[in-house]
Amino acid sequence: MEKWDVVVVGAGPGGSYAAKTAAELGLKTVFLERGKYPGEKNSSGAGLGTRWWRDFPEIMGELPKLPSYRRIDMIVIKVVDEENRLRLVQGTTGSDRDGSRWSGSLDKGMAGASIYRADLDPLIADLAVAAGAELREATLATGVIMEGGVVRGVVTEKGERLAAEVVIAADGAMSTMARSAGVRNRWGGGCTLVPQVDFACDEEKLDAVVGNAEWCWFGPFNGAYQVNFRESFHLGAGKWLRPDWDTRPQDMLKRVMEIPAFRKFCKVVEARPREYQAHLLPWLKKPPKTFAGGMMLVGDAGGFPCPLDGEGIWHACMSGRIAAETAAWAISRGDVSERALAEYERRWKASPLGLEHSFGSEFVEIWDHSIFDPELMKRLIQLILEMSEIHPFSVLFDWSDDHVSCLNQHIEHLFDLLPEFSQFGKRYIKPLNAAISPRVVRRALLQAKVRMPALRLLPDEAYLKALSLLNKRLGERLKGTAGR
Repeated sequence: MEKWDVVVVGAGPGGSYAAKTAAELGLKTVFLERGKYPGEKNSSGAGLGTRWWRDFPEIMGELPKLPSYRRIDMIVIKVVDEENRLRLVQGTTGSDRDGSRWSGSLDKGMAGASIYRADLDPLIADLAVAAGAELREATLATGVIMEGGVVRGVVTEKGERLAAEVVIAADGAMSTMARSAGVRNRWGGGCTLVPQVDFACDEEKLDAVVGNAEWCWFGPFNGAYQVNFRESFHLGAGKWLRPDWDTRPQDMLKRVMEIPAFRKFCKVVEARPREYQAHLLPWLKKPPKTFAGGMMLVGDAGGFPCPLDGEGIWHACMSGRIAAETAAWAISRGDVSERALAEYERRWKASPLGLEHSFGSEFVEIWDHSIFDPELMKRLIQLILEMSEIHPFSVLFDWSDDHVSCLNQHIEHLFDLLPEFSQFGKRYIKPLNAAISPRVVRRALLQAKVRMPALRLLPDEAYLKALSLLNKRLGERLKGTAGR
């Protein structure tokens, strides 16, 4: 039987980065890929955001050399009403750089790349091999070797037995390793099915229309995303797999593909659908148990994709790094028991990965009662559109009446819509108040005080106490008014 310090099952981003980190730490490491090569499986591509520069600059620096790479500086939201009309286009904060200093920047906002997994996965696997890890392709792990309740290695479909001090399972949403070791069986209601259609198109025309941006489509349908690559793009959607599932996956995409604005876009860039894809993705409020004696779970296998947007590649690489570092720590102590590997959970919870899930329940509840509820979205889109009408440019170009009257009409109509969503806000938005740091709130209030000459002589603590009292009394006054 072969013996290794670490056996990594899976050569996706999380598995390869775990193998890279383990090898760099001096551990004898092998990682297994069930396909003929990393990136072969049907998983299309993804967007990599700004934090990749902070955490994985060695990967980001190589991306512009790859065939499918497109630089991304912003996200564009396209809002569609019940009648399929495009009513609002809103861009998120973009990069501040001039282009020449793009690589290595830590600017806030969106500053990243779109890349196909067929390009990204081999890149990270090559980094692992360069660090000293051994890659075995076309090798499917079918089970674990258990001794005294501790995972001691893996068994392949060819009957090979690979002994390991620690196994790192990076084998995807349906993780055979997790189920074989008895860590979990199924995700239950915490899994989403993501259908995608991949389109080829004209590169120059795509440049002219989308530039350096990703697109999202919001409306009275399941929210959809559009990831744009060098000379192609894919359109995807998703919905939790639950007993009340009543939609065919392809119908979720057809609903977006029927939007006239999307059809015109496809015509302009000469889009040609070339592949339909569907894959399972954990979308959980927080990861369940991510370790056992002798084994740790990373990426989709551990349930790490972001509870707010479902993005999982950064999460896979980050959990892979933490798992490998924990493996080195445990092996050096001569203790890879379940009790020892609980250190892995402590470490990821204390990292940015853990912070991502600190309000997982609140994020999931918002989506469950908005973009995954088409009937509610019909009314919510009207509220969003009404709020958008109040910004200066809309008021300036509303010539239906004098601008003062138009402004008041928009505000009055907005107030007519708000009561319906007061319970929505109280139930799903208000819990996120706890995510705002008291330090940030205090700073904002004190900055406001400086701008008011009459309050400058008032001590800070007395000023803050007075605001708190005023807020309490105003709330009581509004309750009394509502009851009349």
